[in-house]
Amino acid sequence: MFDTIPVHSLPKSQSPVPALRIYRFKNSDRASNEIPDTLPITPLPTDTPHRHTYYEILFIEEGQGFHEIDFHSYAMQGTGMHFLTPGQVHLLTFAAPCQGFIVAFSEDFYTFYNPSATSLSKFPFFQTGKRQPILRLTEMERHYFHNILENMVEDHLGNEPDQNMLGQYLGLLLQKCAIISQKGIRSYETSASSVPEIVGRFQELVEKNFREMHEVQQYATILKVSPDYLSKTVKRFLGVQTQEYILDKLLLEAKRLLVFTNLSSKEIAYHIHIEDPSYFGRIFKRKSGLTPNEYRDSVRKSTI
Repeated sequence: MFDTIPVHSLPKSQSPVPALRIYRFKNSDRASNEIPDTLPITPLPTDTPHRHTYYEILFIEEGQGFHEIDFHSYAMQGTGMHFLTPGQVHLLTFAAPCQGFIVAFSEDFYTFYNPSATSLSKFPFFQTGKRQPILRLTEMERHYFHNILENMVEDHLGNEPDQNMLGQYLGLLLQKCAIISQKGIRSYETSASSVPEIVGRFQELVEKNFREMHEVQQYATILKVSPDYLSKTVKRFLGVQTQEYILDKLLLEAKRLLVFTNLSSKEIAYHIHIEDPSYFGRIFKRKSGLTPNEYRDSVRKSTI
């Protein structure tokens, strides 16, 4: 058990825009002709809890096991896309060799090469609060994405990789995933535009600043609206009070630290910038029904 949850970043790049990286899975079948031997294996210990500072897409074509993402377990069986946002804690448990690709990229990389495209936070699989991190694929869809990834790998492994081309491929891949995820429900554009921009911006701000910024007033000031207007808009479209939304993010982080580190309840309170550990204990029990230590013991007994 760690004193902190391991956090992994993309390797440094000479390019001013952090480069995209593509890997194969640790237990991939080396005898397969589908993936080039020259494509590196992911350097991360994927079978232990960790998180990233970047976005990640796992394109799984074959394999069995489980993918644990923030206390939710998803079966790996058949073809699918798995999506991860910065800060989420996850690990992979394989029961059979896994074939496919891992695409790791920063928000800066995506927006630099897709300046007029949909922002990452608007994609349904990255959208805060409505995140559906697993996308099941038909055989035809698997073939479609395999071709895209093969082309990306070819360019990625070249002597002078064309980062613009890789960025365009990434944009195409995400747009196609969004269309598939919305199939049979409603159009992707309608879904993406159904929530006001201010609510989306609030969600993005909370995702990046919840540890330090706990007050509605702080977010309202940045968004240049009154706290009352922000609260009413968030309540109307997300169905939750603004302060509770912020608190839920804080407590999810607290739960991650309780389960995956040896930090004390007091240390965790300070980590998320709550100066009064007794107040932290009270709000944790109000929201979860357990004290922090009871929660730690309960989850560790059942999952670890």
